[in-house]
Amino acid sequence: MIPEIENIIGKEGRKKTWVKNLKKNGYKLTEQRKEILDFLSKEIYPRNADDIYRELKKKNHRIGMATVYRTLDLLSSLKLIHKVNIGSNKAFYLFPGDTEDNTAIYLVCDKCGKLVSNNKCLNNSIKIRLVDNAAKNIFKNCRLRINHFQIFFSGLCEICSNKHK
Repeated sequence: MIPEIENIIGKEGRKKTWVKNLKKNGYKLTEQRKEILDFLSKEIYPRNADDIYRELKKKNHRIGMATVYRTLDLLSSLKLIHKVNIGSNKAFYLFPGDTEDNTAIYLVCDKCGKLVSNNKCLNNSIKIRLVDNAAKNIFKNCRLRINHFQIFFSGLCEICSNKHK
C-alpha cells in the first residue's frame, strides 16, 4: 500500500482497507480471519507468526497456527503487509506506517528470538552514520526509489548478553 494513503487512513482504517482488498480479490472473511485482521490492525511493531498466534490463542482457543500463517501469507501476497525473512528461518511481518518516519532499526536476538526495537543507543549509533542526508544520497546514486527502509541486526539482546557474560 502507498505510505501516504496509509498515513491518511490510520490504524482504524487499515482494517477496513484490508477487508475491502480481500473481498475485492475474492477471499472470504471468516471469523478467525476477522480476529487476525483486528489484531494486526492495531500492531505497530514487526511481529513473527508464533507471537501473533500466541496472542490470538489467549482470546480464542479455536484459532489454529495454520490459519494464522495462511492469513499472513495472503496479506503479504496482496502487499498489505510486508514479510521480512531474517536468518534462522524466522520471518517478521511489518505493518505499513509502523514508524513515524518510515525507517526503523531492529535487533533480533539469536538466543531468545526477541525483537528489540526503539533502542536509543542502537538508533542513535545508526543515525549518526546516516548524517547529512547520506541515506538520500546513497539511494539517489544507486538510482533506486526508496519509500522507507528497515535495518535488522542479529545478535544478543541485553538480557541474553548479560547471561552470556
